[in-house]
Amino acid sequence: MSLAEVSWWCSGTLGQPWRWEYRPLIGVWLLVAALGGMYAYAVRRHTADVRRERAPSTAHYAWRFGAALALLVVSSDWPLGPLGAGYLASVAALRTLLLTFGVAPLLLLGTPPWMLRRLLRIRRGDTEHRGRLLRFVQIATIPWVAFLLFNVMLVTTQLPLVVDTLKVTQAGSFVLDISWLVASIIMWVPLLRPLPELGGLGDPMRLLYLFGLSILPTVPASFLTFSRFPLYRLYELAPRAVPSLDAVVDQQIAGLGLKIVGGAIVWTVMAVLFFRWAAREQPDKVPTVSWSQFERDLERYDLRHRTEQPPP
Repeated sequence: MSLAEVSWWCSGTLGQPWRWEYRPLIGVWLLVAALGGMYAYAVRRHTADVRRERAPSTAHYAWRFGAALALLVVSSDWPLGPLGAGYLASVAALRTLLLTFGVAPLLLLGTPPWMLRRLLRIRRGDTEHRGRLLRFVQIATIPWVAFLLFNVMLVTTQLPLVVDTLKVTQAGSFVLDISWLVASIIMWVPLLRPLPELGGLGDPMRLLYLFGLSILPTVPASFLTFSRFPLYRLYELAPRAVPSLDAVVDQQIAGLGLKIVGGAIVWTVMAVLFFRWAAREQPDKVPTVSWSQFERDLERYDLRHRTEQPPP
C-alpha cells in the first residue's frame, strides 16, 4: 500500500458506498500524539516554571488539554470524520460545533500561561521584546479582528465551491479543519483572556461580542435551512449513509443545528458570564457581629460603665 492510499484524514469519496467498518485515520492519531507529546515534554522540561505557577495546578490544566485531544479524536476520526467529510452535511455541522465550542476553548483553557508565554516567546520583565509571532497573535486577537476572522472563515467554509473542491481530498479537508480550528481559537482568546499580554474584553463587551456571534452565523445557516435544493454537489451525489435521509433534509438539519444548537451554546455562555459579572458587582455584605464580640467592644471602649452611671 502506497502513502497515497493510506487514510490520513477524513475526506469525501464520491461514488463509494458508506461502510460501517472501523477504519482509523492515521493523521488524526499522529496529530493528537504530537500535541500530547509536546505538551508532556514541555511540562517535564520546564518543571521550574510549573512550580512557580500558582493555582490552579498544572494537573488541572492537563485534564482540560486531554479532554480537548479526546474531543478532537471523536470529531475527526471514524465515524464522524468520514461521514461529515463526504456523506452527511448534518454530521459536518456537528463536527463544526465540536471544534468551535469544544476543542478550541479546551485547548486554550488547558494550556498554562507559562507555556503560552514560551510558545509566543514572551520574556518576563522585557517589555521591549516583541517577536513576529507575538505581534501577529496580538493583532489577530484584537476583538474586532478576531470577530471578523471567525465570521469570514464561517462563511468561506460553507461556500459550495470551497466544500466541493477541498473536501474531496485528504489534504484539502485537513486544511479546512485546521483553518477552522485556528479561527475558533482566535475567536475565543478575547473571551477567555488567557494572557495579560494578549489583552481581552471586559464583562460588558464580552456579552456584546457573544451577542454578535449569535446573530451573524444565522445567515449561512439560513441558506442551508431554507434552500429547496442541495447546495453541495459532494453531499448530493454521495451514496446515502442513511437511506431515509435525502440530501435536502440532511442539509436542513445541518442549518438548524448550526443555528439552534450553536445559538443555544452561545446564549448559555452569555448567561454564565452575566451572572458572574453580576455577582462581582454586588456590594460587599454587611459584616455580622456576634454578641460576645459586641460585649468585648463595649469593654474595650469603656462604654458599658458609662451607660451604667446615674444621671447627675
